Amino acid sequence: MLKFYTLIFFICLMIINGAKAETVLTADKVRQLAIEHNRQYLSARQEIDRAQGDIISARSGAFPQLSFSGRYTRNFKPREFFFGDQKIPISMDNDFDFALSLSQPLYVGGKVGSALDIAKVYSKYTSEKVREVESQIVFGAESMFYAASLSQSNQDVLQKAYDQLSYNLEMVEKYFGQGLISEYELLRARVEKANLEPQLIAAQSEVTMAEKRLKSFLGLSLDEKIIIDVNQGDTAGYQLLPLDSLITVALKNRPEIKQAEYQKCGYDKAVRIAKGDWLFPVVSLNTTYEFTASSNDFALTGREISKTWNASLILSIPLFDGGRTIGEVRKAKVKYYQAVLEEQQTYDNIRLEVEQAYDNMNMAQKALEIQKETIAQAEEGMRIANLRYKSGVGTQIEVLSAQTALTDARTNMSRSVYNYRLAKSGMKKALGIDINQ
Repeated sequence: MLKFYTLIFFICLMIINGAKAETVLTADKVRQLAIEHNRQYLSARQEIDRAQGDIISARSGAFPQLSFSGRYTRNFKPREFFFGDQKIPISMDNDFDFALSLSQPLYVGGKVGSALDIAKVYSKYTSEKVREVESQIVFGAESMFYAASLSQSNQDVLQKAYDQLSYNLEMVEKYFGQGLISEYELLRARVEKANLEPQLIAAQSEVTMAEKRLKSFLGLSLDEKIIIDVNQGDTAGYQLLPLDSLITVALKNRPEIKQAEYQKCGYDKAVRIAKGDWLFPVVSLNTTYEFTASSNDFALTGREISKTWNASLILSIPLFDGGRTIGEVRKAKVKYYQAVLEEQQTYDNIRLEVEQAYDNMNMAQKALEIQKETIAQAEEGMRIANLRYKSGVGTQIEVLSAQTALTDARTNMSRSVYNYRLAKSGMKKALGIDINQ
């Protein structure tokens, strides 16, 4: 009885291991995993924290600065004063000095406000940069997902062709045994099947590698089993807006446009900060409380104690710095001008990207429609060739030719579907928004 229960236990264990859930990857799931686990995107998000740190640093320039300092001095040989032939000590063994200082900037020519504005602009720039990286990551994930689907489709096409050739070879061997066909036809059928085997092996290997590339990009274990689940309805015709309308949408939504605008704004404020070093005075308030003490017995009590408290209003007017400010202003102006040029180039790049995506979508959609008709014709040709051959009217060459045409049509169909899906993802990235899935 114990052996029976042990056997049942192992059977259940094998069923559980065999039924281990596989990860089903859909297009939506792939996008989600890419955003959650892709290292490049996670690194980009850290820049947001750094931008917030810049805002805090810039804001600190407007707040008072409080500092404390302390010093202890041990006089191994105290200082002395000579009065005639006498030596009179003028210091003790221990000196203590403490100071508490408060400094408050009152006016710095607007540099604190400008620095804070720059930090806020950089924070917005960083957020748009994260959006750009997210768009790139999603596009990369979708591309790998559709590439894995394409590799599986290619394998399926070759497997169907191999199965058909195997079936043809069985028929040919049967007819040859009956003396109905020549040995040449038998050899031809065997060679056709053998020639396809290396292609099928290579296709199986490509499926494995495509899935591993996808899993690595998504942060999944390379040993994890996955199922590629592609929505077969995503190749339905999509009605595109006119090209001018698409360009308008892209220029409104692409994060690169906003990045270029924020970058130009930041450099414009940097020019103002650089000019502030020679145009505006700096006014600040400083107050300091000092405590000094001297003693021979390492104590802060007695008569040798001094306490002072003072306040100062400081005015600093830049008159000449050897041309340093002039140089900083010129460099800041150059960066602003470069930002203006970069903004103009960004507009052109996005227009070109949208036009290219538009052409890709149109070409892919037309190719897909053509392939749907072609594959239907190729399947009908295969059916007729098989009937003719079974009826003794057709030849083995006709069957093999029809099979080759059908395989090519199926391969081209898989490629057309992949191109259409990739073009659709490219259009989504070009526009900066999601489009109908």
